Amino acid sequence: MIKQKMPDDPSRRINKRIHSFKTLLHRIKRLARHKMGYPVSLLTHLGVISNKVFGINKGSLANILLNNVGDPFKDSETSLMEVKKHERMLIRILEKFYGLEKDDARGYVTTGGTEGNFAGIWWSKRYLINKAMSILLKTDDIVKLQMKEEQDLLVQLSKIPTNDYYNSTLQLRKILEIRNSITSNKSIVQQLLTPTVFFTKDHTHYSVPKIAEILHLNIRTVQANPDGSVNLDSFKKELILNLAAFPYSPVIVVCNIGTTITGSIDDIPGVKKILDTIEPKPNFTIHMDGALTGFVLPILKPFGNVKNYFEELGVNTLAFSAHKYLGLSQPCGIILARKEFFKKAFEQAERSVEYVGNIIDSTVTGSRSGLNVLMFYNALCILELNRNNDKLTSMVAENFKNAKYLYEQLANVLGSENVKYPYNFNVIFSRPSLELAKKYQLMLRGETATICVLSNVTKPLIDQFINDLQLDREKVMTVTKPDYTICTLTVDHQKSAIDLFTKSFCDSEPITKHLNIKYEDYEDFARDVVHKAVKEGMSVVAINSRNHVIACVIAEDLAKPFEPTLSKYPKLKPIYSLLAQLSAPFLSDKKFIPGKIAHIWIAIVNPEYRGKGMSTAIGMACATICMRKGYEFAYTEFTNELSEKILHHYKVYELCNTIDYNTFTFEDKKPFQGLNGKASAYIIGIKPGVEMDMLPTCYTGTAKVS
Repeated sequence: MIKQKMPDDPSRRINKRIHSFKTLLHRIKRLARHKMGYPVSLLTHLGVISNKVFGINKGSLANILLNNVGDPFKDSETSLMEVKKHERMLIRILEKFYGLEKDDARGYVTTGGTEGNFAGIWWSKRYLINKAMSILLKTDDIVKLQMKEEQDLLVQLSKIPTNDYYNSTLQLRKILEIRNSITSNKSIVQQLLTPTVFFTKDHTHYSVPKIAEILHLNIRTVQANPDGSVNLDSFKKELILNLAAFPYSPVIVVCNIGTTITGSIDDIPGVKKILDTIEPKPNFTIHMDGALTGFVLPILKPFGNVKNYFEELGVNTLAFSAHKYLGLSQPCGIILARKEFFKKAFEQAERSVEYVGNIIDSTVTGSRSGLNVLMFYNALCILELNRNNDKLTSMVAENFKNAKYLYEQLANVLGSENVKYPYNFNVIFSRPSLELAKKYQLMLRGETATICVLSNVTKPLIDQFINDLQLDREKVMTVTKPDYTICTLTVDHQKSAIDLFTKSFCDSEPITKHLNIKYEDYEDFARDVVHKAVKEGMSVVAINSRNHVIACVIAEDLAKPFEPTLSKYPKLKPIYSLLAQLSAPFLSDKKFIPGKIAHIWIAIVNPEYRGKGMSTAIGMACATICMRKGYEFAYTEFTNELSEKILHHYKVYELCNTIDYNTFTFEDKKPFQGLNGKASAYIIGIKPGVEMDMLPTCYTGTAKVS
């Protein structure tokens, strides 16, 4: 009789999984009734401590300790309230997903991406040292023999008469030679024990240098391509330099499977090719930091159709977070490794935990949350990864569709030149106000913001954000008064702003007039300043009913200041020298952090509108824009005392420096002699609640406000 294949029934599969969890709960409750040995009081299970406020019911799996200790591939003998079986099933699902052979994956569920990276790099260090163990032992034995030989030579030297210069010299030469050889061999041992970790500067996760420091590894940073991926030429160069300096140091390369900001994926085949072809060939291993994108690597197929992502790419470890793409309610993740790699890494294992059954603790944390394991396993089953990739593929396609929609909507509002959709889930655009960034919890970096379009970012949410962004831009950019409007300086105002800039400074500014600077001497400078200001979107103008610019305030990020081409406007050299001397006490010996201190450095008002509060109104509007972009302080120079009146509108400000025009010297001359007045520089707190003692968080360096 031919057996009929039962049709697939999703509800039957779900019921089966739920039943298995109920069976597990029954078993754990039974074990809890007799638990005496291990130092755990089970107060939540007993009801002494209630978790009901968190929505966790008494008598549920979430309300009782599930503790996986050490390697999930060895069950505890007497610490039985664990779910290592589910952890192994989870690993089996991912083993198949990444194309590994059956039973070829090892690993464990971590607390998140940082622990996954730590385990991967730690295992890599152990693997590389164990792989070189025979050379290590041989070299160490040579050192011991040489040290004994050195002692023998010293004894022989002591027996040579002091006036026997010839034999004494020969003996000393032998001692020096043996000492040099000992030093050389000790260096080899030290290099073999200290791998060098390579990672991409500014784009690899911040945990990697921290881990390298803890594990006492050499660090070698590699330059990135514009998209954030590893630059292969830079990697090859740094590898060659490292091999020249430390020829015996093994190599760990951390490759990114989706950088945090751009989502770029490193060219791992390219990295592997360099490692394979470089001479002398180093002992190496590659770790993949998957974070978000590593989980969907087989869906994205960045390297084409790959059957086995470990074997074919030549990598040994992969870490990713389960709370990122999978969206689990608790931070957790996984570290996966090839079985042979893992066995080599722990063949000299010495961390056997006797009281739980001689389990080798290959984990970073030891005790691990069994509840996280169950939630992770449950999520994979709901996505049907234990069967195929169809459901996950469909979800990723929907993410990409929404990401493209977000890109198009942002491009309509901000202009396509201010929006980037480089890879997969991440859309990058010009930084909005801090208020909006907080509401939508955007990732901010410098002058940009990033949205990561995952399953929670739906089309209705995107529409809501775009609407708020438009309102935010109108609120930040436009202030209407009875006879003028203040708004952000854009390309539409460029020509009119340059004209006002040139005429005002040449006709009215005391230091410019004193130097007898003409329009033609000044116009190129005005043009360069305004062009930069338009691109950066931090400056403001006031326009009248005829759309003419009647006032302008120029602002920039103090971390990226305007750099004048003084050869184009040589008559301005004394002015720039004045500003440089004025700012030196505050600017010198500091590296400013982008997005922290705005430089509000030029204010112009049409003569017809002076004395009407225009300067204060437009200056305050500019400071407001900077504040909403996240800036906490503003650094500003005043070249006349009238402008300083704006300070009274701020609670926090401090004088940095002041220079009297009559005493200022440039090239052994006093270009402003006879001009009364002074130039002053101030630092102002523009963010509500900011205090001056918070200023040092805006830069690195030791110099202080004078």
